[in-house]
Amino acid sequence: MRIAPAPTLRPPKARAVEVACAPDAPADAATLPGFSFARVLGGATGPDAIREELRRLETDGALVRDSAPKMFVYRAAHAGRKWMGLACAIDTRDLVAHLDGVAADEEIQAARMDLERVGAQLVPTLVRVEASTDVAYLMACDTNERPGYHFVAADGSTHSAWEVKHPQAYEAAFADLDPMDIRAGGAQAMAAHLGGSMPWAILTPDDDAQASGPLAPRCGLFVLLTGA
Repeated sequence: MRIAPAPTLRPPKARAVEVACAPDAPADAATLPGFSFARVLGGATGPDAIREELRRLETDGALVRDSAPKMFVYRAAHAGRKWMGLACAIDTRDLVAHLDGVAADEEIQAARMDLERVGAQLVPTLVRVEASTDVAYLMACDTNERPGYHFVAADGSTHSAWEVKHPQAYEAAFADLDPMDIRAGGAQAMAAHLGGSMPWAILTPDDDAQASGPLAPRCGLFVLLTGA
């Protein structure tokens, strides 16, 4: 599997709690906190409104563009369940055989709207991959440092993220692995594949990882900029 760092838009450490949102946050913008990422996911209607909401969060400093492409080790926990994965860009050519039937056509079209008309991938793809002792070792090394993010969100879920210092080591470790399954998030992967770009993904070997409920990677910590 081919992976790479990706350019991201994400909140500063001090504002992560302010931006992070639960997957089931209400869509009514009037009831949402002023800088919640839920305003982007559900509070704004149509690509123009979504782009404007992203621009507003960036203008106010709630979201900041990274100066260079990055990878992160990301861990989420809630109610005794947790998972950890590598947040990075993936080459969709390695996933084509696994994409059939993982997303409805309307989901794929909505994801393409994000990529083509919004200029960003708003929700990471969640991909389960084969377990690797090499990857586990690299994650253990990175998570032994102070995290770039560590906070408890409004829904009680805990989020931690560590910037990867040596992404080339992960690239080598994943080079010989094949994806085992796409549990969810296939719409983003397929939309990026149709557009010929690399999508933002969280690769995890955790059997408990699901893209629904409190552990869904939708909190707004990572937004992939496509340059559209």
